[in-house]
Amino acid sequence: MVKQFSSRNRQLVLLVGYLLVAILIWLAVMSEFRLDDSFITYRYSRNFAQGIGLVYNAGDNVLSTTAPLYAILLGVLSLIVPDFHLLGSLIGTLSIGLGGWLIYNLLPRRMSESLRLWGGLVYVLSSPLWLALGMETAFWIMLVLAAVWLVQEKRWAWSGLLVGLAILARPDAALPAGLLGLMLIVASVNRISTTGGWWRAIIYYGVAAAIPLLIFAIWAYATYGSPFPVTLSAKSAQAVLGITGMGVNVTTWEGLRLILRSLMLQSPLYVALALLVLFGFANSFNASTVIVVMWGALHLLAYMLLKVAPYRWYYAPLVPGAVLLAASGLDYLFKRLNLRRIQAAPVLVGAIAVFPLVAQVTSFSLISQRIQSGGPVDVMLPIVDWQAYRETGEWLNKNTPLDATVGVAEVGQIGFYARRYMTDYLGLLQPDVAAGLKRDDFYSWLVGYAPDYLVFQRFRGAALVLYNYVIQDDAWFNVNYRPVTEFDDARYSSGPVTIFKRVTNKLAITPQPVQLDFGNLRLVGVATDANAIPTNGGSVRVRLDWEVVGMLPDDLHIAVKGLSMAGGNPSFDGDYHTPNWHGHFSTWHGFVVPNGVVPGTYTLLVAVGPMGGPYQEQGVGTLQVARGP
Repeated sequence: MVKQFSSRNRQLVLLVGYLLVAILIWLAVMSEFRLDDSFITYRYSRNFAQGIGLVYNAGDNVLSTTAPLYAILLGVLSLIVPDFHLLGSLIGTLSIGLGGWLIYNLLPRRMSESLRLWGGLVYVLSSPLWLALGMETAFWIMLVLAAVWLVQEKRWAWSGLLVGLAILARPDAALPAGLLGLMLIVASVNRISTTGGWWRAIIYYGVAAAIPLLIFAIWAYATYGSPFPVTLSAKSAQAVLGITGMGVNVTTWEGLRLILRSLMLQSPLYVALALLVLFGFANSFNASTVIVVMWGALHLLAYMLLKVAPYRWYYAPLVPGAVLLAASGLDYLFKRLNLRRIQAAPVLVGAIAVFPLVAQVTSFSLISQRIQSGGPVDVMLPIVDWQAYRETGEWLNKNTPLDATVGVAEVGQIGFYARRYMTDYLGLLQPDVAAGLKRDDFYSWLVGYAPDYLVFQRFRGAALVLYNYVIQDDAWFNVNYRPVTEFDDARYSSGPVTIFKRVTNKLAITPQPVQLDFGNLRLVGVATDANAIPTNGGSVRVRLDWEVVGMLPDDLHIAVKGLSMAGGNPSFDGDYHTPNWHGHFSTWHGFVVPNGVVPGTYTLLVAVGPMGGPYQEQGVGTLQVARGP
């Protein structure tokens, strides 16, 4: 009894120790850090807590979060801690500390106590986890590690429950959940002829894991019509266009290389950690280590096969396996030195163990410097955007009507503080925008949504762009929008943030019946602004509804023109990449009619053809011009 009490007491001391280290890192280095994407979840959580629903925009019945459990947890706990940044950081910090304690317990007990303690400490000091602070990353990884540990302790039902909750915190957890289930199936089959109740482990685990998933699936289907978030299609569409969180056209494998390169530049001593990981493969593993290492490897492989746009936090699940391997590598070296009867083996192993810790502390020193002073973009250092983004969001909250719509690229902090209806051209919030993004069509978002306010970052010294489209040269944009204010922070390397206000009315559109073929692209609908264009000119919005009926050229040019208006043909001309054009969809086009147009009816002409021609031109509708006031 005394021995059991002492063991429990000791585990509690270790847990508190790891938590204190994590809290110290947070307070000393990471308390000011804000990750923009975490504020997307914070807005979901706030809306949930306020009874609006688990939605980003009030009234949008769309599931856009891949972390519903985490969002709900934040929403409930915000009734106690109303500061979402503080709450998210605290959950992440405690999850990292608890994860360190779990790593200690997952390492084989045959290892020396000091090596297991070292493994837990390396986990807590891993900057990839901290640079996702505020998001669900550390939380769901901790749940998975806890599930693996509970299987190790033969608590199958509790393990299943935690892994089911982990999937609701992040769908990526389905992979380790499957690995644990496979391991239990194999173990159960091996015990068929030797043990009664051999089936209990997999049944208890499977049923417990399924319960939270079924509850959520039924609720999500009843609420949204689907349990699957629309952001999955948005991330896929971003990857098609080469839009990633780590640079243009960065693949999952290339992203890993960039992360490792950045860490090595921060401290060459990370080489010691890499070598220990390699030595770890020479050691013998327990079942828990095998599961965690396989989880990391298969996670990386899955992202490579899915070709999803990579972000820094997508690589965090590789950390637990790397840490377990590094500890195994250190244990392997210690055993080899002992076999050679080297007296200084403990000293040598201890010295090697210090190198990774020094490298990790160096990373935190650089992170602290970056938070204070800013600097160029680096995949393993913070982007200090939070002051400029918060000021932008707060200005929108104070200076725009409650029903204003705001168009942005980054919907995190700006959307959280603005408290307005948001739309983003990267497709995270609206499924139709994600579909347009996959078709390589950014412009349709701008003209179709025509938000009351637009927020753009202008890279210092560069042109104003809508991703790869130079928006500052667009006539329709320049007629409809004017800059009203700008926010900057010298630490933010991506330049000032400018708010534009729409200075024209957003008119309803009127459909016109049509069915015309442009080769294998069939026009099945046209819609234009409902009001007549005044004689002193104005902007025009045109929606073209298409159906693909055959093979298209890979690169297509579409022009939309008003014929013979004030001595010219005002038009929109755009080039499109078409490999993902399928079925039915719409494109939006905007152009400007000049002053001096005679009242009357004018032909709306559409020209379609491969880039460089030839083009097929057809009149598809009409534009009305009336005498201005």
